[in-house]
Amino acid sequence: MAQLSTSGAPRRIRLTSAPADPSVSALRLGDSVPGDAVVVRRTHLERGGRPWFPVAGEYHYSRTDPARWREDLAALRSNGVTLVSTYAIWILHQPTPGAIDWSGALDLRRFVETAREVGLEVVLRIGPWVHGETRNGGFPDWVQSADVELRTDDPAYLELVTPWIGAMADELRGLFRSAETPDAPIIAIQVENELYDQPGHLSTLRRVAEEAGMSAPLWTATGWGGAELPPDEFLPVYAGYVDGFWEDSDAGWPANYAMHFRFSDERDDLGVGADVRAASAAGAAGETDADADADANAVADPGTGIDPGTGAVPYATCELGGGMPVAYHRRPHVDPEDVAAVALAKLASGSVFQGYYMYHGGVQVPGTQESQATGYPNDLPLRDYDFAAPLGSFGQRRRHADLLRLQHLFAQTAADVLAPAVPSFAEGEPRASLRADEEQGFLFFSTYQPAVAPLPAETVQFELTLGEHTVVVPSEAAEVPSGASFVWPVRRLLPDGSRFSATAQLVTELELDGVPTVVLVQTAGLPVEVVHETVAGRTDHHPVHPVAVPTVGNGLELGGARMIVLDAATAETLWRGEVDGVEHLVFSAADVGFDGGLSIRVADGPQTLTTIPALSRLGAGVQQLEGPDGLGGVYRVGLDGADGTADEVVVELVSEARGTAPVRHGGSGGRLSAPLDEDFALAARYRLRLPEAPETAETPETPEAAEGAGPRDRVILDLDWVGDVGRAHHDGLLVSDQFWSGRSWEIDVTGLSGELELALLPWSPDSAVHLDARVRPLADRERLAVHGARLHRSRLVRVTA
Repeated sequence: MAQLSTSGAPRRIRLTSAPADPSVSALRLGDSVPGDAVVVRRTHLERGGRPWFPVAGEYHYSRTDPARWREDLAALRSNGVTLVSTYAIWILHQPTPGAIDWSGALDLRRFVETAREVGLEVVLRIGPWVHGETRNGGFPDWVQSADVELRTDDPAYLELVTPWIGAMADELRGLFRSAETPDAPIIAIQVENELYDQPGHLSTLRRVAEEAGMSAPLWTATGWGGAELPPDEFLPVYAGYVDGFWEDSDAGWPANYAMHFRFSDERDDLGVGADVRAASAAGAAGETDADADADANAVADPGTGIDPGTGAVPYATCELGGGMPVAYHRRPHVDPEDVAAVALAKLASGSVFQGYYMYHGGVQVPGTQESQATGYPNDLPLRDYDFAAPLGSFGQRRRHADLLRLQHLFAQTAADVLAPAVPSFAEGEPRASLRADEEQGFLFFSTYQPAVAPLPAETVQFELTLGEHTVVVPSEAAEVPSGASFVWPVRRLLPDGSRFSATAQLVTELELDGVPTVVLVQTAGLPVEVVHETVAGRTDHHPVHPVAVPTVGNGLELGGARMIVLDAATAETLWRGEVDGVEHLVFSAADVGFDGGLSIRVADGPQTLTTIPALSRLGAGVQQLEGPDGLGGVYRVGLDGADGTADEVVVELVSEARGTAPVRHGGSGGRLSAPLDEDFALAARYRLRLPEAPETAETPETPEAAEGAGPRDRVILDLDWVGDVGRAHHDGLLVSDQFWSGRSWEIDVTGLSGELELALLPWSPDSAVHLDARVRPLADRERLAVHGARLHRSRLVRVTA
């Protein structure tokens, strides 16, 4: 992140809590499950009589190896995701009229049942048009070519759609939540996607689904693009991306993306899907591209829909960008901090339902990707759908997963206060908001925007008024550096009835060994100050030094609770979950899984982890270490034969490149086109030999089977290269491809042996392809280079017996 000069004069920012209207929304949603009823209020969601703050992560069962489903879904849950959202992509299940395929990677029922087993509920996105960077938006070819009015109430179209929806309902019988099946995992259903001007059709699709047997307390529809929704039938859900591959290659960083880093009540982004809207408008009406662009960016007349600006419905998202894929013409480079800052900005702006797209990347099924050849403006990779997501296509965890996990723990810990509280905003810059009632709440602040448009540092102090109470933090104005983004607790209730505010971010609260414990993390490198309002009416200020290793002696005892303040680096290794029925904090740089017991994924050498409290039983090969006077235990988990480094792989040049790919334009937007198969005759050829694959165990399908499961190995090839487009073949099959954007190329080679063949096309310094400004000079200088390749091995290991 680029750092700007220091800030100017100190500013005192005054914010006052805003009144909220928690009355029940007019939306005909919710249910009456005894003891766990879902109610949609005007400001938030409620469940079992308490505010409910769901976190949804998109993960496509059909784009992932089903042998990994259980571990991947458990990883979502361990990272604070509570709902898994998934598209049912029609073209994959029924490529030709007739029988519908529910086998293998298309076994939707097994996927939903597995989600339930690991503690996730499900948002089922039934389409029938889903987009998802899929050819024809997921319509099978025989539907796309049918003589019908697609995505309308044309009876001939509904005649095609109704059996598909009915088949899904039959396949998932008993898994839809209702009063009769209160423990069923499908708790939300989305119909269609990015349908802007057919509110009646959305109603029809819901009716068809319900008549087929689908039920859920929440029915959603995408609300961006000025979409018209039928009155009271759907919760509108919104997007928030850092950048978009769907923009033009010469667009720079379009101005509309800055809105997602600001704190405001603005929910709609007209840029998402605008290129597809333009293509559809032009195709339908024979308009010019300019006319179509204008139509696509015009706000639809809300008509009978809901105006979200009235505050009549809760603010929910379904597509906060977990990263961003690349198209051939435009290749955004989204940083982990970008993703975390957008997510926090949505919390600051009033979100009560965080939904990410994608949270776990995937692999395109050959021949089904969006492309110019199938009527889209963009060419996407043939296989790569990694999305630079928090969890990659093969489950590899990235830093934004760690940053987001802290936010998810916060949102769920603070839901009782956070969800019903509406934000009040500071005017202009800098960016600050307060979500609070008259007694307590949370202060949000940010000096963050992406490196292309950074914000300056700010010297600030906050005067916060909540009902009859005023809190000033910090005690003296402090400089918040450029690139910071945080939330601080204000007058948070403690067990003895006293309250505290802090210049540190609340992460979670739980009882550890019988002691109420509050976990906070230092933010922006600022000194940590805890302001304690005692029950006697005295206000005390406690400076606290953040720690890397919590011990008995370095916590702050306050108001009947123990406070642990972590430094930022340590906080990114923090996990929370149940081990043998007891809540634990786990500190580990490895992937952590809570599956009744505790598992971690050990990679490239032994791992050390700390748990609070100590573990009651240890798995084979787990060694307990002597640590400091800690609150829990320290453990070492080894990986047999690992020496702490990844395996270097020799990449052999077979033949030099003969040239760059020809420049072509195509598709509905006239954008740069990806190289064709025949263009790879110009590519440089490389080969590398893979080691013999070790024996691996099948992934268990049930918790009972997992108890006695053998090791689960993962081997990922990490290729450091520079160029334009690369393809990887194994035994003649295309297993991976990449449009280079400055990121290394990760290829799953688990279970593969023999040779991997690479075809790499050079970058042209004359290319008009958009690359991040930090990356472009490297490509123009090197054009084509392979700097090295490494094999990263890992194994899922049980820490508890």
